[in-house]
Amino acid sequence: MRIGVDLLSVQRFSRIARHDRYRSLVFTEDELAQACTLGPERSVERLAGRFCVKEATCKVLGRGFWQGIRWRDIGVLGDSWGRPVVTLRGNARRLADELGLSDLAVTLTHQAELVVAVAVGVVDKQGECDPRCRRP
Repeated sequence: MRIGVDLLSVQRFSRIARHDRYRSLVFTEDELAQACTLGPERSVERLAGRFCVKEATCKVLGRGFWQGIRWRDIGVLGDSWGRPVVTLRGNARRLADELGLSDLAVTLTHQAELVVAVAVGVVDKQGECDPRCRRP
């Protein structure tokens, strides 16, 4: 199992989220379309949550952005109940396959001006854990 967590201030993120160029680099068209169905404040909060999930997912993959993963390699959309669902493409998909990730679950919560995301990846391959963490 691999775990990633991220915490983000919505207020701090809002300045960045309002820039068209930045949004187009970080978010997929589908992510932006889902966010646009909400009012301006909720839209920024939604994008902050998606950003946070992308960061937590990178931690599961063991890489940061610009270390072989691009922002749009990780897509985060809400299902019919609003639950965030991650889709990996490009190098993020390749890394997940190399790690033997068979499943990736994410959750996020908003509290006041903060967003927290947790991502958990299930590893099917044997021996993928850091050898220093194995029991003798």
